[in-house]
Amino acid sequence: MTEEKEKSAPPPFEELFRLPVVFSVPGMDETQVRKDIVYKTVETPNGKLDLKMDVYLPAGARRGQKHPVIIFISGGGVDTPDWRKAGVYMTYGRLAAAQGFIGVTYQKRFGQGPESLGTGRDDTIDLIRFMLGHAADYGLDPNCFAVWAFSAGGMMLGPLLADPPPYLRAMLSFYAISDALPTMPAESRQAIRSGGFSAVESLKKEGSLPALFVGRAGFDDANINAGIDAFVQESFRRGVTIEAMNHPNGRHGFDILDPDPRSREIIARAFAFLKTHLLISVTVNSIPKFDRVEFAG
Repeated sequence: MTEEKEKSAPPPFEELFRLPVVFSVPGMDETQVRKDIVYKTVETPNGKLDLKMDVYLPAGARRGQKHPVIIFISGGGVDTPDWRKAGVYMTYGRLAAAQGFIGVTYQKRFGQGPESLGTGRDDTIDLIRFMLGHAADYGLDPNCFAVWAFSAGGMMLGPLLADPPPYLRAMLSFYAISDALPTMPAESRQAIRSGGFSAVESLKKEGSLPALFVGRAGFDDANINAGIDAFVQESFRRGVTIEAMNHPNGRHGFDILDPDPRSREIIARAFAFLKTHLLISVTVNSIPKFDRVEFAG
């Protein structure tokens, strides 16, 4: 089986983009979706650009109810394709909603080059601000948020880990870039480290931290896995609540590429982890705002 996986290439991108998550739960088809909600408008060289989010709600969700929130952070940006429409994120949105959460997918200005790190961070933080300000409109519990990052989306975790607010109860990552990769251009490595986009470096700062969950792919790029391993080790050193699960034969994107028992086990455990840390009622007296940090690098 190992040899087969080494020889197996991912499908063409168009097919990859449509692939659903290899895990399902009852009730996914009954969930509600509110699409194309504008959370922010920005100026671009081509004019104004509306950044949009999709909100997945449990079946029968009504105004006045409060549900914990999971924000899914993709490794892509706002340019074509729109990652909200990828099979993986549409599936995760419905998986979340079918299990009592509100799932959120969103567009962000994030792509190639150091500058996109800052715009991706700002858009992610502004999304959270928007959701807190409209919690009643969408039935969000402002005391119970989690973020779940995938692949290059892991670089959006660094700014959140540096000074996490109390309502950020859990943080998850699957095959995520957790530190600057040695194969990156020197400018990008410097921007990640000095700009606060390395989750490993952010963990070294003092202060309380949310519960962490890590999904690792054994057949991933060795440099990505080295960053994940450093993240886990730093979490141990800090004494953080963390669960780490390794798919020994999993590829980057095992949750859509590898429909085997281990993939399903890791995904199921990730949602069980979220139920533990989000579905417990916790009162937070105040909800602090994020301080905007100037992009360094």
